[in-house]
Amino acid sequence: MRSALCRSDKSRRFDGVAVVADLTQRDYDAALRWIGEAAAADGAQPFDAAVFEYLPDVVPADHTGYYEFEDTASAPGLNVFFAAHPLDWPAVDWASTEVAETADSWPLLDARMNTSTVPRRLSDFLTPLQLRRNPWYDTILRPSGVMFQMKVWLPAPAGVTRGLFLLRNSDRRDFSERDRALLALLRPHLATIRDRWERRHQPRLLTKREQEVLELVADGLTNIEIADKLVLSGTTIRTHLENIFEKLGVHTRTAAVAWLNATRRIL
Repeated sequence: MRSALCRSDKSRRFDGVAVVADLTQRDYDAALRWIGEAAAADGAQPFDAAVFEYLPDVVPADHTGYYEFEDTASAPGLNVFFAAHPLDWPAVDWASTEVAETADSWPLLDARMNTSTVPRRLSDFLTPLQLRRNPWYDTILRPSGVMFQMKVWLPAPAGVTRGLFLLRNSDRRDFSERDRALLALLRPHLATIRDRWERRHQPRLLTKREQEVLELVADGLTNIEIADKLVLSGTTIRTHLENIFEKLGVHTRTAAVAWLNATRRIL
């Protein structure tokens, strides 16, 4: 990993955009240590709050975190994972009228930016005067004392957003090109860690036939109807369901279907 991080050229291109910074060996070492911490964690989330406790050692910030959500017509902005440091960061009601009415004014809105491979600062889009007049800033960030924001998006399936956020209060300076360059270097390693976490925590896969049976259960079919559709006996269907329950660690058809729906959301 050291060889992947430590490159001597000051100018790098990400998504066709030049990111220029004079990084020092100390910068690389700090980034390497933090990636090691993130890779070693093995909690219930891809990244947890404890990992982000040390991110300010690499890129100084007052608030940092990771978020992941699915955006569908039936459940817009459904949070799948969220971790932030410090933990007392005020919660935002994403379903509130204030958020809905002001979100489109925000330059770093995920719906517009989540395919970017380049870390983006708020100041890439708004001058200080424009920021003070921005409805989202005035409603969401200003009351918390935050003035500067940078976000990094990770690769994700269609309809899913995965990203890191870093915030600085109004008594600090904006994020620099050095900060952007470091986050750009970290991004592919974070994507790898996210993928490895998913492979470790993904439940044991069902067989093709078990998957077919569970899909039909989710469609509301009874055992007899499933047997008729698959040209199997009722006893065979019961055996498949018993195996499905054992593999998923559940005891009811409802719980098995809930697992299936959750897997569809995350993957």
